[in-house]
Amino acid sequence: MATKKFDADDMDAFLKLLPAKHDGIPLRHAIQVRHDSFADPAFIAMARAANVAIVYADSADYPAIADVTADFVYARLENAVEAEPAGYSAAALDRWAKAARDWQAGGRPEGLPYVTPDTPAKAQRDTFVFFINGAKVRAPHGAKALIERVA
Repeated sequence: MATKKFDADDMDAFLKLLPAKHDGIPLRHAIQVRHDSFADPAFIAMARAANVAIVYADSADYPAIADVTADFVYARLENAVEAEPAGYSAAALDRWAKAARDWQAGGRPEGLPYVTPDTPAKAQRDTFVFFINGAKVRAPHGAKALIERVA
């Protein structure tokens, strides 16, 4: 699948176009990249400077970048399978629950792919984890199972 490659000037211009507010309401932005060329320290620095979250995608098709670049975290769990009642195994859900708690507490979950060794200042972060995948029938079950683990 052809996807856009990282171009520093183009991305910098795009990030500068993102509005901070709409009708007086503060906005937060997240971007999911689909080409391995975005695993570049320059992209991480740009996203951090703009306070734009890079979507962490647990995906067989797209790059996974776990670097925290905003005051919130956005993760998409895209590797569910229909053979698992919750889309993911119990052990995988346990790992994602731990990652979600680590992100929320301002930490850097172990075992995920990072582009840079840099860690932003430790601060609690809103953490959004979505089950969006090909095994759509399993997504609600996965979400409920994850909620039970982080509650």
